[in-house]
Formats: sequence, structure tokens, C-alpha cells
Amino acid sequence: MKVLAWPAYANTTGNPYNRLLSDALEKQGIDVHEFTPERALKGSYDLWHVHWPDDVLSYPSVARAGGMMMAELALMAWARARGIPVVWTVHDLGPHDNYHPLLERLFWTGFIPQVDGYISLSATGRELARTQHPRLERVPSKVVPHGHYRTAYPDPVPRAEGREALGIDDDAPVILYIGRIRPYKNVGRLIRAFKSMEHPRARLLVAGNPVDATLRESLQYAAASDPRVRLDLRFIPTDLVSTYMAAADLVALPYDNVLHSGAALLALSFNRPVMVPARGAMRELQEYVGSSWVHTFDGRLLASKLDAGLHWATETDRPDQAPLDLFSWDVLAERTIDLYQQVADTRG
Repeated sequence: MKVLAWPAYANTTGNPYNRLLSDALEKQGIDVHEFTPERALKGSYDLWHVHWPDDVLSYPSVARAGGMMMAELALMAWARARGIPVVWTVHDLGPHDNYHPLLERLFWTGFIPQVDGYISLSATGRELARTQHPRLERVPSKVVPHGHYRTAYPDPVPRAEGREALGIDDDAPVILYIGRIRPYKNVGRLIRAFKSMEHPRARLLVAGNPVDATLRESLQYAAASDPRVRLDLRFIPTDLVSTYMAAADLVALPYDNVLHSGAALLALSFNRPVMVPARGAMRELQEYVGSSWVHTFDGRLLASKLDAGLHWATETDRPDQAPLDLFSWDVLAERTIDLYQQVADTRG
């Protein structure tokens, strides 16, 4: 089977998810090609697998976003007319940065009828997708969870080594946020909740690159009055990810809006307990790996909830490794190929 993937490897420096999936598919005999418009126009493929198709709406310019949207939808229509079905992985149900609500409505109206099959990262996500887009009930689908990152990063370093590298006392309770920083990820609220905690030895580490200068400045302002908060506002190199994870007692992800979370899988891949809002598929993730690894909270993040999460992380007994067998890429590749075959059989 020959598959056009958008993306396959192009976003490896930002998120190794697609590279790990493509590698696993290749090992099982799938010929994966990186998407280009020319390949979609002229190439011969058994299907076209798209991730984040609504990313074209993330451009602030309405003219650019609209032009990219029309080009994408036209290209899909042309590919399908040539016999190339479209498979969509439902990472989210809309862009996080909603610059163009009208364009977004037009996009989904044009995109959903072109979906010949879809993958959801959770059962929760599949039901939400069907509720939002009832037409999806009539096409093949499969739940294929987000894979782990254990093979994408260096082995975890010892806790003492990570703390020594960062200059943190061994007995200091440490909360970590790591990853790309966008407004919906609510890092400012995390800082404010932490500052209200009456825990003089606790530390909050925020490591990641804000999407714009305004967000960067707001985080710097929020953290300036509390020496317990440390900011590292840049793209975090792969080797330093291991250092930050080693130093952390708890990875806190206080998102306003979440369906699935690669950052949660990253924390679990480093065997770090994670605190997430009880939204989207986060309770489902908790069911997969157990309540000793995933702690959820309801409503807004408050100091009391963050303090409770830190107490849970440091006082709960758990094994040395998070149970991530369900998130093995070989298993997920097999399930993905099953969906590919269903779509090919249906279209055939």
C-alpha cells in the first residue's frame, strides 16, 4: 500500500509523533510518502492520510488563511476524483487559535464530505467527532491512541543528575510545565496558582517557546515577583527535555481546552505523573494508565487544586515505569493499517 501522508516526517523537529507513526508503518510494509501539492495532483497513491487539516486557518491574515483553505479543499477534491481516498486523524475538533470563525465553518462544510475514513486518538474523541459532524457515522473509523515517546528521546537521566544540572535542591517539590506555550494552555494561570501556594520550598519550572512576544511578556511579568518560578522560554532541545523531566515531581498541564495531549504522553514516557483537567479524553487516559499516574481536576486551576496535585504526585505509591504497552507504535501501526484497508475496500 502506497500512502501520501501530511505530514509524514516534515514536522519531526516540533513533534516526533508523525515520524514515529510513519516509521512504524514502513516497518509493516506501508510505503509512506511525504505530502507535496504536486504529489497530490499527479501521484498514484492508495490513500491520503491527513493530520491537522485545519491548520491552514492558523494564519492571522484572513486572505492567506482563506486562500490556503480553498487550495487545500480543491486539492482534496481533485485527489479523490482520481481515486485517492482521504483518511483523517482527529487530533482536535477545531483550531486552538480561532482567528476566523466564518472561515472555520466554511472549512468544515467543505472538508467533512471529503473524509472517506477517520482515526480518533480516543473513544471520547470519536463520539465527539460524530456528534459535531454526523456524516462521519457513515464512514469507516477506528480508535488508535496517541503513541508514547520512549523511543524518540534519550533515556531518562537519574533524578539527582537532573536536579544538579538545574541547580535545584534534592528535597524541593518541583512542578513542571513543558512544551509549546499557547494561550489555551493556560500557563499564566498555572503561574498565578503556584504563586498563591504557601509552600516556600516548592519550585515551578516552565520550559517552552511562547507563540508570540505578547504571551512571552505576560509570563515574564507573572513570574517576576516570585523567585520560586523559573522560566526557560525557548524551544527545549531534546537532551534538555530529559533533564527537566528528571527534576520534576509532577508535570502540570492546566489547559483551558483539551481533547488529547501529546505532552501528557511525553510526561508518562519519562515515567512522570501528570496533572490534567478532567476534559476531553483525559479521564480515558487515566483509565488506560491508572489513577496513580494521571490526576485530573475539575473547573479552574486554583492553588488548592495544584497543591493537592503536588501532594498526590509525591505521596502516591507507583511502579518505576508507567504502563504504556497500549501505546506501542507497532500495535498502533497495525490498527492504522486495519483502517486503511477498510477505507480501500469501501472505496474499491
